[in-house]
Amino acid sequence: MTLRTTLTLTGAVLGAGIVLAPAGSAAPVPDDGINRADPMTSYVMERDGRTHAQATSYLAAKDRKQTSLRGLEAKGVDVDGAWFDGTQLVVGVDSTADADAVRAAGLRPSTSVTQSSLDKVAQAVMRRAGAAQHVVTVGPNLQKGTVEVRIAEDAPASLRQRLAAMDRVSVTTADELTTQADVYPGRIMDLSPGTNCSLGYPGRTSSGNNVLLTAGHCVEGLPDILDANGTHIGKGTHTRFRTGYSSVDMGLMDIDSEDTGRPYVDSRGHSGYYSVAGASKNAVGSEICKAGNTTGWTCGTIKAYNRTVNYGGTVVSGLAEASVCTEGGDSGGAYIGVGNLAQGMTSGGPVGVECGYNQGYNAGSYSFYQPVVDAASYYGVRIDTAN
Repeated sequence: MTLRTTLTLTGAVLGAGIVLAPAGSAAPVPDDGINRADPMTSYVMERDGRTHAQATSYLAAKDRKQTSLRGLEAKGVDVDGAWFDGTQLVVGVDSTADADAVRAAGLRPSTSVTQSSLDKVAQAVMRRAGAAQHVVTVGPNLQKGTVEVRIAEDAPASLRQRLAAMDRVSVTTADELTTQADVYPGRIMDLSPGTNCSLGYPGRTSSGNNVLLTAGHCVEGLPDILDANGTHIGKGTHTRFRTGYSSVDMGLMDIDSEDTGRPYVDSRGHSGYYSVAGASKNAVGSEICKAGNTTGWTCGTIKAYNRTVNYGGTVVSGLAEASVCTEGGDSGGAYIGVGNLAQGMTSGGPVGVECGYNQGYNAGSYSFYQPVVDAASYYGVRIDTAN
């Protein structure tokens, strides 16, 4: 199916991301600026009107449940999606044995709503829509147990009726989308020649190469990469993004040998630096913040995984969606979640959004990001951590 171009890839600004340090220097750990609290604490305090102690307790409770979930996965439980209902973690499963294991861990199993069952509905939506040019995004909403379809405001009524008649499908209208291009995760990443993204997450390949995971559209064409001072810091080497074709928005940059990626997310002056403890796909409903050059520190919650979107005729699959505001130049920038766990790199969002700067949850809107776990797995990269 051909999705309508209504999402924006943002490719011309500074970046938010991991710190790069010259070789031979001590690790430039920003000791005076490291915020050792969970990066979501101030967000939850502001959003919910909680005290620091209340916010910490709330986040700790959710983190414990996600730790239990990771323990179940390690034991071989086949987790088919996970989402928060308040502070209760619901886990999609497909067998009685797995449901029993989930209950024993203090979590709530669901066999009627799962990621795979909604993915199948989403695939049926795309088949029914055919070559419709007015479809903007398609993807599961685990918390509602539906597949959400966004269509353009000028879409024909027959298309809306055809899709809305499907079981477990909701249809709404949406603005056009665009990618949002810009090695401290969150800082500027100049692309030679002439555009910018934000820095993503550094790591190492199995052969020991020092690399940076980023949005694929940021390194389409495999450009040379410069920092804010115009100093060469690396070069794009791999991308799965190809304009005008079905794509995945993940890419890889080689960091120059004299530079080193540092596992601290720069909150762009909002609340210091946050150390990266690992990487995961936190459950739907988890709090999440992102650092980007254009809009700074903005926050929200994870809304969905496996979204398919259209960026100007380039259909991108495998994205996550969050209620986090982004603009052009934020692309590639770091999303970090509860537990200081890396979540992904900015891909795109609605055209014409104004987020302000460092507005936290007040910025509103929504955006899409490439899950870092998927990119790291595909490229065989171990994410750098501060542990």
